[in-house]
Amino acid sequence: MSHDSDIQQERKKLKQGAYLALTRLRIYLGLLFPLAMLILGRLNVPMFAAGAVLVLCGVGLRLYSAGMLRKDRRLQRTGPYRLCRNPLYLGTILLQLGFALASGVWSFVILALVVFGAVYIAVILLEERWLAKVFGEPYEEYMRGTPRLLPTFRSIRESMARVPYSFAQAVANHEHKTAVIGVLGVILFLIKYTLSLWTLPVNLW
Repeated sequence: MSHDSDIQQERKKLKQGAYLALTRLRIYLGLLFPLAMLILGRLNVPMFAAGAVLVLCGVGLRLYSAGMLRKDRRLQRTGPYRLCRNPLYLGTILLQLGFALASGVWSFVILALVVFGAVYIAVILLEERWLAKVFGEPYEEYMRGTPRLLPTFRSIRESMARVPYSFAQAVANHEHKTAVIGVLGVILFLIKYTLSLWTLPVNLW
């Protein structure tokens, strides 16, 4: 059996049980949470501006990371993968925190941090065991030298080294869809607030 076939078999084992449930949860949350923020949000100009910037940063980080990722074929350890071991997930958390900020409600920001942080840490812990099995010692060495999710000053500096990037690879990884959703979300918030389309009578803090 080839190495690629072994990886695919291991991938099938991974995508079961708790991991499958978490995958579905993060997909549904990733779509429903921004929609809820749009419906429940109220205009707070500084928070909206900060949120829009954070959404675009999350989109940019995901596009950058996806343009270098060859899923299940190569252990990527340069560029954004020196920033942290899970830059795609970090990008998603930034994006969702951005939508929470754009809502103008601080309790939603705290909720986003707790919920998405917990979900993605659980996903990462399951994936790490799989990656260690697939890539062995090189991945364990990578784990020792690169933070899991929160960048350090050292990892930020090391991630700035120039590395080959492929937008076509980002598209192949379907990352353009996340980019469209992120940008469209910011535009919808802007339209709502500019036209004062609706505001709930309840103060959600």
